[in-house]
Amino acid sequence: MGNFARIILAVCLLLPGLSQAHNVIGGVYAIGNTIEGEVGFSNGDMAAEGTEVTVTDAAGNELAKVFTDAEGLFAFEASQRIEHHFFANLSSGHVLELTLPADELPETLPGGAVVGTAQVKPVSANFSGDQVALQAMIEKAVAKQVKPLRQELAAYKEKAGLQDIIGGIGYIFGLCGVGIWWRERQKEKQREKDNASVS
Repeated sequence: MGNFARIILAVCLLLPGLSQAHNVIGGVYAIGNTIEGEVGFSNGDMAAEGTEVTVTDAAGNELAKVFTDAEGLFAFEASQRIEHHFFANLSSGHVLELTLPADELPETLPGGAVVGTAQVKPVSANFSGDQVALQAMIEKAVAKQVKPLRQELAAYKEKAGLQDIIGGIGYIFGLCGVGIWWRERQKEKQREKDNASVS
């Protein structure tokens, strides 16, 4: 089998794998006591509706199981200010593991001490319920605006990786082309030399 045929065979074997290559991406973020998350693929497809997401604490104790909606989104109501871990198995070896640090949850939630953060100040009795509602509305509005940015950023990071792969393949094809051209040129020179010696 010639070198050219080997190259074509290698390319044919690689192309189907590249067309299906994608990574699992996602994110979790707190909006008040609610932890919202999203699960999808780097090609823009979101997780199927009903995909199970297991929520655990830092020790691996299961806290709950939640499910994605049609847009690949899920929500979990935190009852403690602890580190939460999220695991989603999208089959075919696609597993997503996400972590939400405890310090991203409100200080009003009960929980263990958060390592590396300032001590929680006690809430005064004069603390107005209106301020709590206002803070919740602000967090929700900011999260609503940030969510698409997070999705775009994750997709951009994955897309840049795919572009690098495709660019690398193009570079390899270019080098193969130069090699084939060089080899043919050498063969042509040899033929001219052989023809000159025969004449």
